[in-house]
Amino acid sequence: MSGRLRERLGRLTGSGERSKPAEESASAEPGAASQEPEAADWAKLGFALRSGPGGVCLTRDVRYGASHRHGRFAVSEFASAGAALTRLDPAGRVVEPEKLLFLDTETTGLGQGAGNVPFLIGIGWWTSDGFTVRQWLIRHPGEEAAMLAMLSEKLPAFTHLVTYNGRTFDWPLVKNRYVLQRLAVPKDPAHFDFLYPSRSLWRTTMPSVRLGAVEEAKLGVFREDDVPGSMAPALYFQYLAERDCSVLEGVVRHNETDIVTLLTLAIHFGTLLRDGGVPLDGLSAAELLRLGLWYERLSFESEACGAIDALAGRPAEEAAPHWHEAAAFYKRRKRWEDAIRLWRAVAEGGRLWSALDPYVELAIAYEHRLKDADAALYWTDEAMRTAERRLSLSRAGDDGKLREQLAELRKRKERLARKRGALF
Repeated sequence: MSGRLRERLGRLTGSGERSKPAEESASAEPGAASQEPEAADWAKLGFALRSGPGGVCLTRDVRYGASHRHGRFAVSEFASAGAALTRLDPAGRVVEPEKLLFLDTETTGLGQGAGNVPFLIGIGWWTSDGFTVRQWLIRHPGEEAAMLAMLSEKLPAFTHLVTYNGRTFDWPLVKNRYVLQRLAVPKDPAHFDFLYPSRSLWRTTMPSVRLGAVEEAKLGVFREDDVPGSMAPALYFQYLAERDCSVLEGVVRHNETDIVTLLTLAIHFGTLLRDGGVPLDGLSAAELLRLGLWYERLSFESEACGAIDALAGRPAEEAAPHWHEAAAFYKRRKRWEDAIRLWRAVAEGGRLWSALDPYVELAIAYEHRLKDADAALYWTDEAMRTAERRLSLSRAGDDGKLREQLAELRKRKERLARKRGALF
């Protein structure tokens, strides 16, 4: 390892003091400190050696009081927001805030293969008194069975697991480790993976929906001297080579913060789901669209309509790029007047290369819904003119679909003309 890299790792993992919003427990088993040379060093990071059914493992508990704020939210707010997550459970199971287990792992790699080991498993749970983060860390592979056994002891007390990308990474990886250690594999709990609602809400309004990006943009959480999760494997292998506990301090803090951020994100989603939700006035047009479509996928009809109605009422300079999707939302509900109003706004403000869809949708709506053949013919003509302009500017080989659309429009015009008894 180069001197420059070693210096950077040392700065990330060992420098500075952090504000301690919580109490760290580092009391070891009786006699453990004298038996384990590293025990005193681990105690400086808040870890203690604990005995369990599978052997000995390092354990660290951190408690956050109910009044502690992590970004925009206080821990105590989970009392009401957590219960609202019931609306996210596809099976309709009631969510009790005390029965949610938050989980995050730090691993030796990124895949699901047998060589990828979770060397640190962090969990968190909420009570009316506050939020507890518990972390288990293995000093060598021989302690993995003990760590997994201790996790198994905690799981039955909870009904739902909360992760971020845990459905495809953390939880399958942990289950695979039970198999490889020849331990009883825990049953799959109900699982809230917050990566998916984050994608639904923010994938078009944020450059990334990584947990770190979401917590800054939406939760008001800003980390200082954070060790990126991508560095965790290298730092763990450095620890295995040098047996210097301090190189893992940044990894431990990173994992702890991830778990507390999961609680805060749960509060945020719970706030969106409970009665009253969030003030729509504070959201951009793009955010209103994503929120409305998310509500729609969850079958929250009144909330979905409220968000899209708010979007439809925004000024054109802000909302115009989203009118077409909003009109499609209204179409799915057969709210024809609202859909037509937005399609017309899109068509009348269209540019030379604008899509044909608004014109075609208007022609169909006027013909079949409002039974107005004159208006349907007018919008068919507008669609044809737009298609012809685009066709005149398109490159050879790029106009096949456009020619098909134009042919369909001509057939539509002929049919409408026959309906009106008119001749070309």
